Amino acid sequence: MFHHQHKKHDPARATSIIGIPKGALLHITLDILRSKQMSGSELTDEIEYYTDWRPSPGSIYPLFSKLMKQGFIEIVSSEDPSIKRYALTQKGEVFIIQEHEEADPHIKSHLYSTFKLYWRLLKSMNEQFFETYLELFKVIGETYLSLQRNPEALLKIQSLIAETTRKFQAESKQLKDI
Repeated sequence: MFHHQHKKHDPARATSIIGIPKGALLHITLDILRSKQMSGSELTDEIEYYTDWRPSPGSIYPLFSKLMKQGFIEIVSSEDPSIKRYALTQKGEVFIIQEHEEADPHIKSHLYSTFKLYWRLLKSMNEQFFETYLELFKVIGETYLSLQRNPEALLKIQSLIAETTRKFQAESKQLKDI
């Protein structure tokens, strides 16, 4: 699942973002460990990849200890005995699935509020333009969710979005030049 190239840590960018919500490190850690066993430093790299925030070892290792005591993760054998790898347990899997079901509507609501705050208030986007923009955002998300198990269909949709983006950029450039 993790086939991406890791970005180099950019301290300038990291200081320009707000960060992740309090308590999110636990959920991010469990979500990442759902897909692959990892060491603390590998997990830190993954978290940075997804959030542009790099947690310190002083955050990661006490969290590992807590999650192990709760039975959500365990240490697993590694090819290199000097590296501790952690994996999600069945109990951790059940916990994270339940958390997703409960959190999903709240996360969507916060996302909508953040979008609205940024575009309507801070960037003065008019309401009709914002609603059109939001509808496109929702359709793309819903399409992804409905097709996520069909890689061929997703590739077609991704290609369509990329083509539409290029057309949109070209049209926008022409309109700026008028």
